[in-house]
Amino acid sequence: MFDIGASLAAARDARGLSLADAERLTNIRGKYLSALEANDYDALPGRTYARAFLRSYAAALGLQADTFVAEFEGVVPEPEEEAIALPPVRRRPTISPVAAGAVVVVAVTVVVVAWVGTSHPSSTPPAAASRTTTRTTVTRPATTTPATAQTTTAPVPATLVIRATRGRCWVLVRKASQSGTLVYEGTLEQGQVVRFATADLWIRFGAPSAVDVTRGGKPVAGVTGSGPVDVVA
Repeated sequence: MFDIGASLAAARDARGLSLADAERLTNIRGKYLSALEANDYDALPGRTYARAFLRSYAAALGLQADTFVAEFEGVVPEPEEEAIALPPVRRRPTISPVAAGAVVVVAVTVVVVAWVGTSHPSSTPPAAASRTTTRTTVTRPATTTPATAQTTTAPVPATLVIRATRGRCWVLVRKASQSGTLVYEGTLEQGQVVRFATADLWIRFGAPSAVDVTRGGKPVAGVTGSGPVDVVA
């Protein structure tokens, strides 16, 4: 284990950089860099920001960024998710043995009565029988029209393009929301471009003023300012 903040400050001093110089180098506000050097993670805008800023700062100082991030993970572990309470299982009502026996007795009685009625038909006078007319009803099958099969094609989302045109910018991309699946995380150097063909992306920019963002060739709104911003596109 080592002191993250002290190591960052020592590396910056060794390179002869002030906090203002480091801010221009990383496009991260000086107060956040100062918080990293003081190990004051509560002063940062969230654990995700702290982890990303640390990676960018360490890399800019020529340090092993992965080593610093791993040490940070040990000092500030990921919070555990709360258990989801499941609704109680509804049980089907059960029938008592007494009720079941009563049902069986009723069923047997119905069968016996029906059998007696068919075994001993009542006699019908011949005259009445001669006047009885049997009618046969012919039921025609209903005409059905076969359903027409419809084929639907899901629309292809327009490509999202992030281009670092005015400097470097740290970018974090997740699916749908801040807690969604991680799609991409990294720092774009000036001139670099990343593209995503997935719809409904939640994106966090460390230095939004340094990038141009378009979806299907149209600018994405909200990517402005010098501080971190979150956008859904």
